Amino acid sequence: MVHFRPDEHAFVERAWDWVDRAVNRSQPITTFFLNPREQYILETFVRRESELIWMLNGGYESAERCRMVISPTYISIQPDWFQLGFLRIEPIGKGSLDHPDVLGALLGLGIKREMLGDLHPHPTGCDCVVAKEMVDYICAQLHQVGKNKVSIKEISAHELYVSKQEYQTRTVIVSSLRLDALLAEGHSFSRSKAVTLVKSGRCKVNWKQVENPSYQVEVGDMISLRGFGRIRIKSIEGLTKKGRNIILLDYLI
Repeated sequence: MVHFRPDEHAFVERAWDWVDRAVNRSQPITTFFLNPREQYILETFVRRESELIWMLNGGYESAERCRMVISPTYISIQPDWFQLGFLRIEPIGKGSLDHPDVLGALLGLGIKREMLGDLHPHPTGCDCVVAKEMVDYICAQLHQVGKNKVSIKEISAHELYVSKQEYQTRTVIVSSLRLDALLAEGHSFSRSKAVTLVKSGRCKVNWKQVENPSYQVEVGDMISLRGFGRIRIKSIEGLTKKGRNIILLDYLI
C-alpha cells in the first residue's frame, strides 16, 4: 500500500491523469522528469492497469531523474518519444562549475525543475540532460553560471559525461518512518543529534529542505544530509516481531 503525503497530492492527481489518458484515449504519454519517489508512485499506478506498458529513460543507465513513457500494450515504445536533450556547459577561461550553481542558473532562466534531468559536473564544465524542447532556449539564454561566463553546446547521448555514482545497500531497523528516526539509524548517531541536524536546515528530502524531524519518509525518497551524504529508501521489507520497520537503504558511496 502506498501512502501519500499532503505535499504529494498535486503530483498524484497528475499521475492519475496520465494513466487515465493512456487507458481511455489509447495514446502514449511522455511525462516530465521524475525524481525516484515520483517514479515509484507513478509505477504503482501503471502496474494496476494490465493494458499498459511503461519505460523510464534519463539519458543513460542508472539515471536518477527520468522521463517515463506510458503506452497501451499494443503500441511499442520508441526511443525518440522520451524527447531528451544533452548539453555541455563550459566556463570561458579559468574556473569550474558545480552542481548548485548550474542548477541555479538554469532555474534562473525560468525553467521548471521538471524540465531538467541529471546534471554532471566534470573538470572542464558540466554536462546536462534536459527536455529536448528546452535545448534551443537554454543555448540562447544561458551566458553565466555563478561568477563564470560560459559557452554551451548540444552534444549527443554518447558524448555525455556521467559522474560516477555507486550505491551500497544496507538493512536498517527503525521504530517508525519519522525522518529523525531514519537518519539516526541510517547514520549511526543519536536521535537527538538527528533532530538538531534537521532543525538546523541541513536535511533535504527529494531535493526539498525539510526542517520537521517528524516528517514521514516513504519508499523512493532521496534523503541528503549535509556533511553525511545521501541515502535512498529502496524498499520497506516488512515488520519485525516487535513491530519495527525493516528498511533497505541505498547509500551513495
